[in-house]
Amino acid sequence: EQVSVPVYHPTPSQTRLATQLTEEEQIRIAQRIGLIQHLPKGVYDPGRDGSEKKIRECVICMMDFVYGDPIRFLPCMHIYHLDCIDDWLMRSFTCPSCMEPVDAALLSSYETN
Repeated sequence: EQVSVPVYHPTPSQTRLATQLTEEEQIRIAQRIGLIQHLPKGVYDPGRDGSEKKIRECVICMMDFVYGDPIRFLPCMHIYHLDCIDDWLMRSFTCPSCMEPVDAALLSSYETN
């Protein structure tokens, strides 16, 4: 039985196996995973008439949203497929559409709670 070791991105241009991360990098990645889990998620629902000016495509994978797809909302109100944006945020903590930093909004919401 082969156990796969997760791959992480300590910086957007670096790729390393979990076993090769320093303790500091492991802590930073754990914090990032924690922040990502606090972003709201939902299920895609285009609405009753379907003609609303809603976002219809995930700009990361370029696939149309389908009713019932798991999605995640960023603080800037852009939406993405859950798996697409979670993977993106492990590399870069900015919105792929507007380049707004995600962590600043998250951290300020932590401080107000």
